[in-house]
Amino acid sequence: VAETNPSGPRSMVLSLLTFVMFLSIVTVSRSFAIGGVRAITSAKLLRQTRSFCTPSAAVGTTVAPAAKPSGDSIEALEIRVGKILEIGKHPEADSLYVEKVDLGESSGPRTIVSGLVEFCTAEYLLNRDVVVLCNLKPRAFKGINSQGMLLCSSNKADGKVEPLIPPAGVPAGELVSFEGHVIKPEEPGNRATKAYTKVSGDFVVSDSGIATYKGIPFMTSKGPITSTILKGPIS
Repeated sequence: VAETNPSGPRSMVLSLLTFVMFLSIVTVSRSFAIGGVRAITSAKLLRQTRSFCTPSAAVGTTVAPAAKPSGDSIEALEIRVGKILEIGKHPEADSLYVEKVDLGESSGPRTIVSGLVEFCTAEYLLNRDVVVLCNLKPRAFKGINSQGMLLCSSNKADGKVEPLIPPAGVPAGELVSFEGHVIKPEEPGNRATKAYTKVSGDFVVSDSGIATYKGIPFMTSKGPITSTILKGPIS
């Protein structure tokens, strides 16, 4: 009887299993390698896409820096557009009007006393849009406290005085701006009054009828504030 070698078949099976495991390892390693390359490539593509999608300044242009307070006294003033809702003569002074002016405030219209009786009729002023300096120190006129001042242009030669004219459509309470200046109004009081004293001499209507401060227009969201009195001072 011939002898058989039992280790021969087992050896062949083990060799086959070893080869199969080797192929599996190689396949898995190759998959990881390809996946890694794909991941790296995808990451690079993502970064490139983001760089293209991120807004940037056009070539040859510069982005203007945000405006900063200049320290000019004009920045301390609170000048707003308002509307005269009521007007009547001061009971104790024939030369004064007492107006109720809407400035878009939750507290309601402000009481403002103005010396316009000699220059404008009450009918002309009623429901008129006006420009108001809001943060002067409140002042009593014959027992009535005035909480602001209507800004007017004037012509001494013919004695004409007229309130400044905001553009149509400006909402009551809108803050007037000046290019190149950051307006941060002081609270009503002496500091704001002193600031007005410093700048008031530079309030003037231009040759083209635009209200200006040192040549800078009084500006609203609908355009510059104007006057029919050319070259007149504003007060």
